[in-house]
Amino acid sequence: MRHYVMLGLAFIVLLFVAAAGFAVTDADEAEEAGDMLKGKLDTVLELLEDQNLPETEMKKRIMDVIEPVIDFEIMAKLTLGRANWGRLSESEQEEFVSLFVGQLKASYLDKTTLYSGQKVILGKSRKQGGKIQVPMELETSDKTVTVLYRFYPKGEEWKVYDVVINGVSLVKSYRSQFNEILQSGSVEDLFEALKKDTDLQAG
Repeated sequence: MRHYVMLGLAFIVLLFVAAAGFAVTDADEAEEAGDMLKGKLDTVLELLEDQNLPETEMKKRIMDVIEPVIDFEIMAKLTLGRANWGRLSESEQEEFVSLFVGQLKASYLDKTTLYSGQKVILGKSRKQGGKIQVPMELETSDKTVTVLYRFYPKGEEWKVYDVVINGVSLVKSYRSQFNEILQSGSVEDLFEALKKDTDLQAG
């Protein structure tokens, strides 16, 4: 399965938003969400910059932080799309979610070592259409990457459901890949591609 450069960037910057689990507040919730994100940023950066922390332990701690914040299941459904989701039986839907989440986590953990002190600048958060968007810039040695985190309300919390890198949606990029596979193949072909990609990342 193809990998986009933006995917690697997404997992680097996703490290920072991972620590920003925040509850729904009031009319100023977008601003408060941004403030919470800034407050948690230092904690995640400390994990990444701790030279005494073994890589395996660092990845475990980061994943412990990120899992409660990102809605992996809704991301899985969005990447497949409504039409393709309807093609799957209930058991196939469950298998797809499991495989997609496994692939996403494997890719994520594989990219944690790419962080090397890049400068992160958080922009002003805003609420639009019942959702919150948190902009960020990641400054590398030769360019600036623009990032937009998209949150939606789930119960009493806000959850990440998409990340937009330089104007390109992570969800839409996966959906394009999955559509290509399903247009020329079967659901089983998609599952095999996900399993293969996960094995490559794990290896």
